[in-house]
Amino acid sequence: MEAQKRINQEETREMQQYILNILLAIDKVCKEHNLRYYLLAGTMLGAVRHKGFIPWDDDADVALPREDYNILVKHANEWLPERYKLISGLQDPMYPYQFARIQDKETTYILRRNFDFVGGLPVDVFPLDGMTENALLRRKHYLKYQLAKKLLYFSTVDPFKHGHGLKSLFPRFMHKVVSQDWAHRKMNNIQREYNYQKSSLIADHDNAPSRGILPKDVYGEPTPIEFEGHLLMGVQDPDFYLKYCYGDYMKMPKQYPPQNFRYLDLHKPYREYLKEMKKKK
Repeated sequence: MEAQKRINQEETREMQQYILNILLAIDKVCKEHNLRYYLLAGTMLGAVRHKGFIPWDDDADVALPREDYNILVKHANEWLPERYKLISGLQDPMYPYQFARIQDKETTYILRRNFDFVGGLPVDVFPLDGMTENALLRRKHYLKYQLAKKLLYFSTVDPFKHGHGLKSLFPRFMHKVVSQDWAHRKMNNIQREYNYQKSSLIADHDNAPSRGILPKDVYGEPTPIEFEGHLLMGVQDPDFYLKYCYGDYMKMPKQYPPQNFRYLDLHKPYREYLKEMKKKK
């Protein structure tokens, strides 16, 4: 499959409306069930700088403290509207990421073609875990984490991504010796090594340590912030958070970054797409 060309601004705004609807569903569920959540990364940046989406943004991120994250992962599909579905590696071992997603079942979205995974347009949902203040132990933790991440990658990646020659031998071997279920459980256990409640530092493992480890009081209590005309929940100290992650965060980039997805259809349920692809094989 060839990657789609960059979608135009009108198509981007349509996509953002779908994502906003997922964010509103997450906000409603979290408030109804007393779960803490925060807008994260570029979504938090967009809330501060644009009072909504960054104009070219094609995704959204939220994060929850580990205890609340686990509750959401366990119960989201009971609580969410029928249109939406939470998916994680603990529910579907072929899911290739170390965080959860809440996806729109009435759409089709492919992030990277080398994964044998097709879903709907998502909002990424990350756990926030505790982190040690000891630099040596922190380095050891992230070495274990990066190894587990590699094992997860090789257990879910298409072994024939680069053809059927010698380059496929190692991925094929890893598919045989590392189960996806084991890789997900290993990753999950490493992320939870340090207790959130007992830690003064918090780790967002999706980012490198230089960007992903922050004092707990920067997140603080989830704080209302305007986003596309709605009040969603952001970090308590957005200025510290955004300076730490982005530096001069109010400065606009000179050019748009590449879009995150490889394929998008806002009007076709991903299960229909999968059926069509199966018929073509």
